Amino acid sequence: MLKVPCTLTFSRKDGSDPKTFLFQACVPEDVPDILALQDAVYEGLPDKNTFVRLMEEEVRESIEKDACLSVFCGDILAAYTLVVANRVSPQNLGSYLGYSEEEMKECVTYDTTFVHPDFRGYGLQKQFIAWKDEEGRRMGAKWALCTVSPDNPNSLNNTLRAGFEIVEEKEMYGGIRRYVLRKALV
Repeated sequence: MLKVPCTLTFSRKDGSDPKTFLFQACVPEDVPDILALQDAVYEGLPDKNTFVRLMEEEVRESIEKDACLSVFCGDILAAYTLVVANRVSPQNLGSYLGYSEEEMKECVTYDTTFVHPDFRGYGLQKQFIAWKDEEGRRMGAKWALCTVSPDNPNSLNNTLRAGFEIVEEKEMYGGIRRYVLRKALV
């Protein structure tokens, strides 16, 4: 179980290049770094439809109302992720599945995750899933929901390995295809 703040050292899958990472809850002062990291990740994508960028207001709202995690390697923001709390909100993916308000209150949404290209291959995504599961349970949610682009096989495979199942394919975010996935937290 990942208790934040904490400092952990990870190596690449082949055991090389160990690095120390600081995992901590996001604070409003992180917003410029979060947006800069998001832009860097987005610009490096060959298919821009596999990633939907957050607006600054969304990041600030999530820092206030949800659970956001930043991971630093030295002074560099290496990764960011967030769990949208089990609240009635357009960010709750239950709204895309036709869930009632009561059903939405039983669901957290595993929202955006992005990792700086220099820090991929350290297993940060795996740490994020474990942290998100624990946060969802702490919030009292029964279900976790997320979306993945059908054109992003790496993210899809990671999500399926984490226990999610595809429940629907929808057009979202202005007409972009997404799988909506769900897993039980209880």
